[in-house]
Amino acid sequence: MRTFRVARILGVDVIGDSSLVALGLLLSWVMYLELRLPQVGAGPVAAGVGAIVGGVVFLASVLAHELSHTAVAQRYGVPVTRIRLMIFGGAAEIDEDAMSPTTELAVAIVGPLTSAVIGIVLVAVGVVVSGDPAIGGSLRFVGLANLALAVFNLLPGLPLDGGRVLRALIWRRTQDRDRATRTALLSGRYAGLVLIGVGIYLLFRGDLAPMGIWVAFVGWFLTRMAAGSARRHRLEMAARGQTLGDAMRPIHESVRAASTVSNAIEFYQIGPTMRTQVVEAAGRIVGILGQREIDAVDPELRDTTEVGVAMTRIGPADVVDVATPLMDALQRESGATRLIVATDENRVVGIFGAEELGGLLAR
Repeated sequence: MRTFRVARILGVDVIGDSSLVALGLLLSWVMYLELRLPQVGAGPVAAGVGAIVGGVVFLASVLAHELSHTAVAQRYGVPVTRIRLMIFGGAAEIDEDAMSPTTELAVAIVGPLTSAVIGIVLVAVGVVVSGDPAIGGSLRFVGLANLALAVFNLLPGLPLDGGRVLRALIWRRTQDRDRATRTALLSGRYAGLVLIGVGIYLLFRGDLAPMGIWVAFVGWFLTRMAAGSARRHRLEMAARGQTLGDAMRPIHESVRAASTVSNAIEFYQIGPTMRTQVVEAAGRIVGILGQREIDAVDPELRDTTEVGVAMTRIGPADVVDVATPLMDALQRESGATRLIVATDENRVVGIFGAEELGGLLAR
């Protein structure tokens, strides 16, 4: 998904993606409908202005939540790479390996507390200016949304802040971070399943059906987040202490750019699919050829199409130094080849893709 830089605050880049725009539009539309209700009484123009203001305030409050994590992390000397804002909220990318149980507890708890304080203040201000139904209504709406965000984030399961609080407490007691992480991940999964169950129950309770749908969705979302965090934890454990050079597939041979796609298939394909190969031209590795590139060539043209035409060219975003810690290499933005191309003194020495990742996780 396309990303863009929003600002740089506390020395950290704030990055948004295209889904952030969708979130702002969705929130503004929901607030507009809320403000147009007869019991609120805002006119169409006033409701539109109030909805836009409310959407901006909510996005700012999400940023404030993440900045609170960042400020506390920096206070404890923990590096923060960036803050990312997206449709499901935000995330401060913090170097967790540099944290202690006490640090993680402080960093985790400050986010929900910030959201709760913002929510209380906005609701109070909304009540004070209730004479203006548009502004008062939008502030109350955003305030309640922040209070809901605080409660949701305190659910005891990773990757939510409540899960990090739980992990920090277990970690401090057992002195075993991996065990604490597994427990918090499992707790997140169970919390999500409980919410799904509650949502299904409410679904059959007449007037509570809309709330049931929402609660079940939150539960489903939490289970998905917990599953994603579990996969990431498994990957972190497998990659711990390794560099890209330890896990890459070394290059022992290459396909000549001047050869045809048919010749490449004949010499290098084993079984139904083509294992990704590097392409050499004038003594340099310039691209990669795999099943994706072959499928893009009409079978009738493979006898005349050169590999240099069919290949995906290696670009700067694909290249990572062979000595880079493996987890750092895996977290970078992918380039055109969708692979990690390992280099040593500007010379391509290996590649890392889905095949190598599967082998890493199978160890």
